[in-house]
Amino acid sequence: MNRLLLDTHAFIWFVSNDATLPVLTREKIESAEAVFFSIASLWEMAIKLNIGKLSLQGAFEEIEPKLIAAGITILPITFTDTV
Repeated sequence: MNRLLLDTHAFIWFVSNDATLPVLTREKIESAEAVFFSIASLWEMAIKLNIGKLSLQGAFEEIEPKLIAAGITILPITFTDTV
């Protein structure tokens, strides 16, 4: 099974159609059977937005619909992940 876990920048570039994301990487994301994004990355984005170290083309609240539209699954953090 072809599965991918996107890091924060790859996700931002992917959903904003940023040319910084290499074409081959975009193609791999689009053709993957499953694409995942960690809730920790969303948390990181929220923190960086709040302290001024990140800017997005749209509002942070627009991210969830983009995740859904792209078929990207959000991975939760569980207690066992911290052990």
